[in-house]
Order: sequence, then C-alpha cells, then structure tokens
Amino acid sequence: MKRQTKLYFQKTGILLAVYLVLRFLLPIVLPFFLAWITVGCLAFLQHKTPLGLMPLSILYLMFFLFLVGISVFCGCTLLYEPCCRLIPVCQSYWEQFSEYLSWLPGSLSGRLADLMPSVLSCLFGVFLYLLSVLLFARDWEHFHNMLYQLPFAVPVANAGGRIIACARRWLRAQFRIMIVISLECAAGYYLLGIPGFPFWAILTGIVDALPVFGTGTVFFPWMLIVSLQGDYSFALWLGLLYIITWLTREFLEPKLLGNELGLLPVCFLMSVIAGLQLFGPLGFFSGPFGVLFIRELWAELESVQPQKGSFHI
Repeated sequence: MKRQTKLYFQKTGILLAVYLVLRFLLPIVLPFFLAWITVGCLAFLQHKTPLGLMPLSILYLMFFLFLVGISVFCGCTLLYEPCCRLIPVCQSYWEQFSEYLSWLPGSLSGRLADLMPSVLSCLFGVFLYLLSVLLFARDWEHFHNMLYQLPFAVPVANAGGRIIACARRWLRAQFRIMIVISLECAAGYYLLGIPGFPFWAILTGIVDALPVFGTGTVFFPWMLIVSLQGDYSFALWLGLLYIITWLTREFLEPKLLGNELGLLPVCFLMSVIAGLQLFGPLGFFSGPFGVLFIRELWAELESVQPQKGSFHI
C-alpha cells in the first residue's frame, strides 16, 4: 500500500473515531470530562500557589457554588420587577389574540413535561461534576499516569496541548474584549437607569464573548419587548448601545484576537451548525472542538510520517 493511500485511510479512521467519541461517548462522560479539565487547570495553578491540589479544589468548589448562588439570587431579584411590568402587556395581547393563541397552554405544558427529565439529568450531571472534581484531585497523579499508558496517548496529548495553547490565547483576547464591552454596557445601562446595571453589563459581555451569539442576542429581544410596551425612545437608545458594542468588537477583534484558533469565521459557524445537527445542544461546543481536534490529529499524523526521500529499500 502506498504511503499516501495509507495516510488517507488513517485520516479517515481519525475522522470516524472523533465522530463516534463526540456522538456517543462524550454525552455519557461529559461531567467527568469537565471535571478532568478543571482539575488539570487547578494542577497548573497549583505550581503558582502554596496550596495543595485538594485544598485548591475545595476552594474552587466553594467559589463555584457561591457564584452560582449569587447569580441565581441576583437574577431572580432583578427579573422580578421587569416580569411584573411585562405580565400586564402579555395579558393584553393574550386578550386580543386569544383565539389564535389558544393552542399555547397545552403545547407549553407538554413541552414542560418533556423538559423535566432533562432538567433532573442536568442537576445530576452537576452533582457528578462536583464530586468528580474532588475524586480527580485526590488521585490526580495516578490517573494522569494511567492515561499515558493508553494507546495513542502521546499524539492525542500533543494535539490537545496545541489546542489548549490556542484556546488560552483566544480566551485571553476574548476576556479583554469582554471587559471593554461590559464597561460600555455598564455606562449605557447606568445612563438609562436600569436597576442592577453592573450585573446586566457583565452578563451582556459574557453573552457577547460566546461564539456566534454577540450582543444582538441580548439587545434585539430587549428592544422588541420595550417596543411592545410602547417605549420607543428606550428601544432607540438600546439600538444605539448595540451599535456601539458591535463596532467595538469589530474594531478590537482583528487587533486582539486575530486567527488564534486557525478557523475562518465562516468555517467556525459551519462547525457550530454541523455540531448542533449531529450532536444536539452539546454540538455548539463539540462541533468546533471536533474540527480543531481532527485538524491537530491529522497534523500529528503527518509529522510522524517519513519525509520525502527517506525511504530505503
């Protein structure tokens, strides 16, 4: 078999293996995979702190639970007043279009019933994640050594290391852009008199940092809601704030972000859409990750191939 033909078969095998892992294995082991990544980051930070891995993991879990609790409390507190103002508007529209919207209650109840198992499964997954962080931290060295005994551990680790290095630079640039946009939103929300403006500004910056989403995910529904309430001037100011944040990202992204992940924006979008179609909601992240992982494994495979002219009979 010619070397080039063998290489094609090997690349096809990598493509199939990554698809099978993302399609069938990752949904099962997702909490453990996230816990493994978390403890790996904590192990990296451990060298810069006097704490051991287990105390550092306990501090991380305490901070994680505290952050979740604060987010839920702030979200419920700050959403209470807008929901109270929005309910009468929804009731008025319900009375006007009741005959057209009569199908909604049964449909919503059916969907809520379908979502209940998923919600319980997510809560159980969070519990497994928190527990796994402690267990990985307890036996990190033994587990890490065991992983390197598996077949293909070295090329997978090399490919993963390059992805992590690219992702680290990408996250650093995204964090800087997120800080600037959050400050702009904080100033805008303060001038508009929005209660709890720091929380909403940070949330808008986080949404903007997510791939594909952008600040339009926050501002467009918001402008629609306030327009339905008849506050057109407020909607106009929100539109102006959206334009400012959009121009900020368009200006800063090429300078700070560049092409750290090595994917064109259209290719990144295609990988997200393909991931959503193939893997469901998890594909929003596993789609781009799968494309990057396949690319790096192919590069690792080509790097170990004999160079041209090095064959001897």
